[in-house]
Order: sequence, then structure tokens, then C-alpha cells
Amino acid sequence: MSRPAEISGRWWLRFRRPARAEQRVGQAGAGVALGALAVGVFVSGLDQTVVVSVLPRVITDLNVPITDLDKASWIVTAYLLGYTVAMPLLGRAADVHGYRTLFALCAALFAAGSWMAAIAPSLWPLVAARGVQAIGGGGLVPVSLAAAAFLYQGRARVLALGAIAGAAEAGAVLGPLYGAAFVQWFGWRSVFWVNLPLTALMVLAVFALLRSGSLGTGRVDYVGGLLIGLTLFALTLGLSGGTGHFLESHRPHLDAIAAVFAIAFVARQLRTRWPIISLRLFRRAPFSAANAANLFIGAALIVALVEVPLFSTTVLNKSDAVGGLTLLQLTSLIPVGALIGGWLSGRLPYPVAATGGMLLSAFGFLRLSGWDASIVEPRLSLDLATTGLGFGLVLAPLAGSVLGAARGGSETVGAASLTIARMIGMTVGLSSLTTWGLTEFNRRVAKTPLPLQSPGQSAAEYQAALARYSHAVVDAALFVFDRLFLVAAVLCVVAGVISLMLRPSRAAEAAG
Repeated sequence: MSRPAEISGRWWLRFRRPARAEQRVGQAGAGVALGALAVGVFVSGLDQTVVVSVLPRVITDLNVPITDLDKASWIVTAYLLGYTVAMPLLGRAADVHGYRTLFALCAALFAAGSWMAAIAPSLWPLVAARGVQAIGGGGLVPVSLAAAAFLYQGRARVLALGAIAGAAEAGAVLGPLYGAAFVQWFGWRSVFWVNLPLTALMVLAVFALLRSGSLGTGRVDYVGGLLIGLTLFALTLGLSGGTGHFLESHRPHLDAIAAVFAIAFVARQLRTRWPIISLRLFRRAPFSAANAANLFIGAALIVALVEVPLFSTTVLNKSDAVGGLTLLQLTSLIPVGALIGGWLSGRLPYPVAATGGMLLSAFGFLRLSGWDASIVEPRLSLDLATTGLGFGLVLAPLAGSVLGAARGGSETVGAASLTIARMIGMTVGLSSLTTWGLTEFNRRVAKTPLPLQSPGQSAAEYQAALARYSHAVVDAALFVFDRLFLVAAVLCVVAGVISLMLRPSRAAEAAG
């Protein structure tokens, strides 16, 4: 095994091509470093969704009144905002100052936010803590993807990217179950306390085994980072509508503010020497295609995440817990698909692997659109597994295409752009598709008002009226679910078509 080599930005300027992973850290060291990076994004993924299970206990413990339950949703919203807003700036900083340094910084912010959350005495300190935690957690994902691409080359690189993407998805999938277990045995604060030793261990492993500074040069445009952060902040609030009457009534203003900040950001990027996101990247078809595809993927995915549990509870009359387990049959296949996609992308052109995954998800959504109240096993599980597997297959080829197109100092920014595109797609999908679904459902149900027993009406007549009303509700729900699943299938097909413009072959990646 060769001696670990120190890699710096100057090294990158002196040599046209980076050394192989064995020259950087050694094969065994690269594997352990990859494991530490995967643990980082896994823990970050856990904390995206862990509060779903602990939120009721948090509300009770912090004495949040029932009239302020909408404010409690900021525990979730704060993580979404911090996660999205911090990515571009931290991504550029990692490309300039090094993956190891920024991984440690992001992990420290994540740990600090976890500690603040664990000791939070009331709601708003907890919301602030979640924001700090999300800034660190949001940075861990693109830094880890870029670092994994740095450690490996060729087929091993795309497999490593699939492992990182799969770890992030696995964390998000297992978050609710993880939170439920901890809150049952140790209380809700334990889900934050446990992050501290985990963070310390993964930072030690990365520092010991990832001996690289950066592959980029120049400086960090902090003003540009502020502008894009404000753009994403206003856009996320505007698209989601926020919580409460004030934000809901100011959605157009928030969207307009986001547009102003976006224009200011683009203008600065065009004239600054060291842009935080080089707009030239978007002239490269593989880079733009991967981000555009992920936008549509995010919109399709949010349909599954929201509508599958609702179908279970509304049409199948299952409990909320069963609805969550029904969704798990879809989401649990995403990390599995990510690993398979990484393996396939090392042997097939990226467009083939990505488009195949999207067509598989589209087929799954078509199957879901045919569901009715009589759906039974094994079709239910097979349809969900097919849809989730397709979403997983596309992760590695998208990441590989973006990192290949952004190579030479913008790898982490490229990885961050993928996540941002997906989260914007999810936000737009949640705001538009589910809003239409709720409106259409209410319109159809209103045609059959809830019957009230009138004087002289027999019990049998009243029960018959109730049965007609229940039938109308189910029919309205099935109509909405059918249309939403069909729209999601179309979104997947569009993402698959766009994916045809990804990096044309694995040979180009192997040459790096």
C-alpha cells in the first residue's frame, strides 16, 4: 500500500489529472473514509425525518397550546430552509478550502445544532437549533458526494456515489422508525444527544483518512452566497406558502422578492472573478440535464410521499401507523436502488441507467393509478417497490454526470445543485399538485353534503344516506389519487427523457 499523498489546489494546477485513490489514501483507507462519509449523510438524513415521530411528544413536553400547532410545524420547516439555503455557499467553500475541512465544519454545526435542540427549553429555541443543525446537515451531503468522487475513479467512483446517495436516502427512510424507538425508550431529546458521539467518530475517521485539501482554487464569494441564500429562503417560503395566515397571504410578495434576489445573484456571478456557482456550468448539457431531471424527480417523489399514506388512511381505512408502513414499502427500496444504480452506472452509459430508472418509476405510478378500495397484496407491495426502486436507480448516474461535468474545482457546488433542484421540485410539487388535489376533492365531496337525520326519517334510510355519502367521498378521493399518480408518471417520463442528455458514457468518467 502506498503512502498517503497530500493533495492541494496547487497540486491540481501542476498536474492535469488527479492521482488514483490508491495514491491518495490507499485502498483500505479510501474504503474506511467512504464509510465515514456515508455515516455522515446517513445521520443527516435521519434528522430530516426523525421529528415526524417525536413531534407529538415535543409539543406536549414544551407545552405548545393547541391554538399554536401551526407554529410547531416550523420544527420541520426550519430544517428544510437551513438545509437548502446553506448548500451553495458551503459547497463552494469546500471546493476552495477542501473537503476534509468543510466536512469537519459542517459536522461541527450539525453537532452544535443537535446540542442546542437537546437542551431547548421552549419551541422557538428548538426551531433555531433545527436551523443550525440543518445548515451543517445540508452541507454534509454535497461535501460527501464530492469527496467520494475524489477518492475513487472509473466504475468504483459511481459505485461510491451510489453508496453515498443510498446512505442519505436510507437515513431519511429510517428516520421516523428511528425516532419512534428513541422517544419510546429514552425520550425525544435523546434523538439529538446521540448525534454528538456519532459526529465525533465520523470526523475523526475523515480527518485521519481523507488527506486532501481541495481540487479548486480562488476565493469564496460570500456576498454571492448571501444572495443565493436569500433567494432560496424567499423561494422556499413562497412556494410552500409557509404556515399561518401571514405567510399564506404574502406568497406573491415572497416569490417577487426571490426573483429580485435571483437577478442580483446572477448579475454578481457574471462579473465576479470567483463566482460561487459558475454559470458556465449550465452551458454544459450533462450538468443542466441532471439538475432539470432532478427537479421533475422531486415533484414526482413528493406525490408518492404525501399521497400513498393518504390513500391508505382515506380509501383503505387504515391507521396512521399502517399508512406510514405502507409508504415504507416504497421508500425502503430507494437506497437499494441507489446501490444497484451505482453498480449499473459503472457498466452502462449514464443515460441508460437513469432513463431506465425513471421509466420503472413511471410504470410503478401507472400501476398505482389503477388502485381502488379492493387493492390487496401482493400487488400493493410490488407496485410500491417498483416505484421506489426506480427512484433509487437514477441517483448515481445523476450524481456522476454532474460531478463529471463540474470537475476541476466545482464538484461540491455541482453536488449541492442536485439536491437544491430536487428540493425545489418537491416544494413546487407539494404546493401545486397537492393543493389542486385538495381543492378538487372538496369540490366533488360538496356535491353530496353530509346527511343529517331528519324528523320522521327511519334509521335504515339514514344509514343508506350515510352509505351514499361515504361512497361519494371514496369516489372523490380515488379520482384525485388516480390523477395525481398519473401526473407523477408523466413527470417521471419527462425526467427520463431529459436524462438522455447526461454524460454519454462511463468511458468519459473512467478517463477522469
